[in-house]
Amino acid sequence: MRLNAFQLLMRRWSTLHPYNAGQVMHLSGAPDPDRWKHAVETVIGQLGLGAPTFSHKNFEVRYSPVSDIAIEQTASDFRDFVNEELNRPFPPNELPIRFCILPRSDGTHYLAAFYDHWIGDSRAMRDLMQRIFLQYANPEAAARLEPLTLDAPAFDSLFRHHMGRLPRSASIRESLKNIWHHRHAFRLNLNDPLNFDSRYIYRTLPEGLIERVYQFAKSHNASVNDVFVAALGQTMGQFTAVARGTRITRKFHFKRQNVGIGTIVDIRDAAKTPLDRVFNLYLSSYTVMLDYAELSPMDKLVEQVAAYTQRVKKRFTPVKGYAALVMARHWWDLYKNRRYQAQFFHKTVPVAAGISNVNMTKSWADQPYDASDDSPQILDYLRISPTGPLLPLVFTLTTIRDRLSLCVTYRSTAFSDEVAGKLVTDFIRRLSEIAP
Repeated sequence: MRLNAFQLLMRRWSTLHPYNAGQVMHLSGAPDPDRWKHAVETVIGQLGLGAPTFSHKNFEVRYSPVSDIAIEQTASDFRDFVNEELNRPFPPNELPIRFCILPRSDGTHYLAAFYDHWIGDSRAMRDLMQRIFLQYANPEAAARLEPLTLDAPAFDSLFRHHMGRLPRSASIRESLKNIWHHRHAFRLNLNDPLNFDSRYIYRTLPEGLIERVYQFAKSHNASVNDVFVAALGQTMGQFTAVARGTRITRKFHFKRQNVGIGTIVDIRDAAKTPLDRVFNLYLSSYTVMLDYAELSPMDKLVEQVAAYTQRVKKRFTPVKGYAALVMARHWWDLYKNRRYQAQFFHKTVPVAAGISNVNMTKSWADQPYDASDDSPQILDYLRISPTGPLLPLVFTLTTIRDRLSLCVTYRSTAFSDEVAGKLVTDFIRRLSEIAP
């Protein structure tokens, strides 16, 4: 399988620090480790995923079958477990997914899967987790699902129709546009750019809050994600206000007073060929620049964000911007200095925080709980995003009906545990104050 531009970058990032993401199912009942092991090995075997072997410079990967997949078990505190998994490297030539069972004191349990992010995006992993869950809970239903495939069409053939004129020069063109777009973006202070230690916070937001956010977004011709961006922009604007106000701009340099909030985007639906069963990575992003967001009323700010994101979607900006990753990988390879590599994105396209937002309502994970049913039932589903050279702080939101969960990851070199906790509290407060 040939790796695309983002996968190649992720492989390079992992030479500085693990770039791991997580998917976690919260399930009813006590776990059956042997049954989980059989379910995992069956689904992974059907997919053909295994131990990776890379060609020169990582451009291609081949997978070798893995007959025995360990299902770890731990009684660790959940947050401590996630903190460890975010920073735990994957040994070379081993399966790039780790599975672990975490029993809970209430008689339920978690099944967690942490993975080296280059192998797949959240959508691919959710499809994988669906098949593992069904293989564990209902093998007959699992057999009716079409298996996933690693047979990924060439990236250029999927998205070339969105690249516009002169596609061969797109990497240079989009790279320059990206740098120009971030020219006024404020850079957070990194005490040690080479310290990529990541930490984790989990919150369940008040029941029914997501419905209020949805109604508020609808009344302002915006999306729910636009509201999340605006609220996080206000939070980060307040946090950086003093630093932005006192920052001395050097002669011939741009004044950096804007706060950049990035959104991670699944671009599969823009592909020329359906990718529903393809296990791969098709992620891009865009950044909304907010000027003194902390001083703007929420309704006005949401309308401003919505106007920008609507243009982004109409022009397929995240798809086109993918080409900039090719140029980024070129510069990464050209300069071997680890400190330069660690600061490359922070210097050229600084982003204060990012959002990954998924609505799983009416999906396979959306199951009304039936207390009389003894079979395994999904009680909640969590997604955990990595930080890394591109983002120092990521808010990962997952909606299932009236439940909204928030998993936040942050670099300890940019935020202390206390500061990160206050940012999360402030973000939730701003959402909670929204009136439909």
